[in-house]
Amino acid sequence: MKKSILITGVAGVGKTSLSNKLNELGYKSYDIDDVPGLFTMIHRDTKLPIENHNNFDLEKVKIMTWICDEKKLESIIKNESSPLTFYCGGGSNVYQFMKLFDKVILLTLDLETTKHRLTNRIDNDFARTPEVQEYVMSKKDQWENEMIKRGAIAVETNKDLDLIVKEVIRIAKE
Repeated sequence: MKKSILITGVAGVGKTSLSNKLNELGYKSYDIDDVPGLFTMIHRDTKLPIENHNNFDLEKVKIMTWICDEKKLESIIKNESSPLTFYCGGGSNVYQFMKLFDKVILLTLDLETTKHRLTNRIDNDFARTPEVQEYVMSKKDQWENEMIKRGAIAVETNKDLDLIVKEVIRIAKE
């Protein structure tokens, strides 16, 4: 029986690094934020797509929302032939699409380390400024608690990546 596992968490917790490591180990893992056409940045009020969004401008970040095309994601999952597949990422509508997965793993990390990672990351410019970090982190605890209430399994990422990978694989195979 094939299994589909969503790995999600706030910016900076290590979703991309984990996805890359899972692929290196021979598992099928998608960084879903990078799947062409799967997500659209839209204006929170008008629901229209935003072109040329600015991840450094707090006022612009506040009006943006990252929406996953649930039907397209469902099709990707359905057409995947691997017996165990990881889908790393998340969107503003994660509560709607998390039902597509056999399990949801929520990566968590303390605030100080998350901010440090965001400030120093080079592969993504989201939440690199202190103002945007504060805004994103102000919602972190509430969002994580809600994800856990909805069945997500929390995995702390303030440890060696190899240990995190082992824990994620163990949970996925249970």
